[in-house]
Amino acid sequence: MSEITPSQLKSRLASGEPVSILDIREAPEYEAWHIHGSTNLPVYEALRRGSFDALAAGAEALPADRPVVAVCRAGVVSRRAVDWLRGRGFTATSLAGGIRGWGAVWSEAPVRRFEAEGLRLIQVRRNGKGCLSYVLGARGKAIVVDPSVDAGAYVEIAEREGLCIERVLETHVHADHLSRARDLCRAVGARLVLPPNERVGFAYDALRDGERLDVGGIVVEAIATPGHTAESTCYLVAGHALLTGDTLFLDSVGRPDLERGDAGAEDGACALYRSLHERVLARRDGAWVYPAHHSGPLGFDGVALERSLETIAAAQPLLSADEERFVATILGALPPKPPNHVRIIAVNEGRLGTEGIDALDLEAGPNRCACA
Repeated sequence: MSEITPSQLKSRLASGEPVSILDIREAPEYEAWHIHGSTNLPVYEALRRGSFDALAAGAEALPADRPVVAVCRAGVVSRRAVDWLRGRGFTATSLAGGIRGWGAVWSEAPVRRFEAEGLRLIQVRRNGKGCLSYVLGARGKAIVVDPSVDAGAYVEIAEREGLCIERVLETHVHADHLSRARDLCRAVGARLVLPPNERVGFAYDALRDGERLDVGGIVVEAIATPGHTAESTCYLVAGHALLTGDTLFLDSVGRPDLERGDAGAEDGACALYRSLHERVLARRDGAWVYPAHHSGPLGFDGVALERSLETIAAAQPLLSADEERFVATILGALPPKPPNHVRIIAVNEGRLGTEGIDALDLEAGPNRCACA
C-alpha cells in the first residue's frame, strides 16, 4: 500500500505506534501549519522539477526502524517521494489528501477537574486545524459549544456518554472554519443558541449578556466580550470553566480585524481591551480558560489544553499593558488573515450556501485568529 488515509495515520499516532512523518513542503508552509511530531524536509519544489538529490541527502537521517509517511499539500507530490524511498528499501506511504486531508482529523480530551461537581466536560480538538470545541454534559443532558468538526463526532461522543444534546452554542461568528452548529442541530433536533447579533440570516435563540442556561443542573452564564467580533461572548460554566472563544487564548488574545476589516481594527482592539479587563480578568479567582483555538499543532495525548486565568494573566505581558500600548501592540502584530476568510464568514452568516463547496479546501491553512 503506497497511501495511508488520515484516519489510519490518526489511529497509529493515537496508539503510540512509531512513525516518521516527513513533511516535504517548503519551510514557510510547514511552519504555518503541520502535523504534530512531523519533520520538515523542504524538497517539494525540487521533486516537482524531477530532482531527487535533496531527498536523497535528507533520507540519510531517517530512522531505519520505523515506517515513513510523506506529507505534501494534497498528496500528489508526496507520492514521488514515496516511490523513491520505497525503491531504496524504506517502508513508506503517502498521506492521502496531504495536509489538506489532515484538516478533518479530530480527537478528544476529557477535562477531569470539574467531575466532582457533576460536570462532564470534553474538549474536542481538530488536530489538523487547531480548532477546539466542547461537549458539556450533566444528568443525561448536553450542550455543544463551537462545533468545528463533522456533526457525527459530537453525536458519537454524546451517545457514548449517555447524553442528549439539547442546545448548540456559538461564541461568535467564526472566520477560519465552517461552523457545524446548524448541521448538528439538524442531526439531533437541538436548539441553536448565539449571542444576539444582526450578522446571521437564520433563526436562532439569543443568549444575552448575563443570561443563563441550565444543562442538567449546571449553569452556563453568558459574558459579552466584544472585540474579536462585536458579538463575541464567553461562557462561564459551573462558575469555574470559562469558554473564551476567540477572545482570549492560552498564550495570546483574539485579533480584532476579521469582522471589521483593517479600517475597524483599532476600534475592535479598544473594545477587546475593555472586555478583557472589565469582563474577563476580573473573574480570575478560580477560573480556568478553555479557548476555541490553539495556535500550534495538536497531538493525541488526550490531555486537555487548559490554563488558569490567573496564570494566563501573569504570563502574558500584553494583559498588564495600558490601553494605548495594548492597542498599538495588537495593531502591530496582526498576522495575515486566514485563507478564504471572507467566504467562510459568508457561509457562517448564512449569506452563502455550502452547495458545491469542499469544506477542506475552503478551510485549508492555519487558523490565524490570534494576534501574533
